[in-house]
Amino acid sequence: MKTINKIGIIPMFVEIIPDTLKQDFIYISEKYETAVHLCLCGCGNLSVTPICKNEWTLTNQNNKISLTPSILNTNCPNKYHYIITNNIANVC
Repeated sequence: MKTINKIGIIPMFVEIIPDTLKQDFIYISEKYETAVHLCLCGCGNLSVTPICKNEWTLTNQNNKISLTPSILNTNCPNKYHYIITNNIANVC
């Protein structure tokens, strides 16, 4: 995967995802096994990633999170595609 841009993100561990989200933050609810963030292209669309065996895997090492596999925002007009590793979204 060729990286064309890198975006720093800030993980926020919450019980319940807030109604208002900030750009470049990812909200993680371990209780509900879900991570939610605004699309990193800036379009404002919501990206919801279920965290479970058959979907995405979240790792957290010293508050640096990684999500695998990559995220493809099909509801984004730009079809933004990236993988989050150690709080950096590598856009491809």
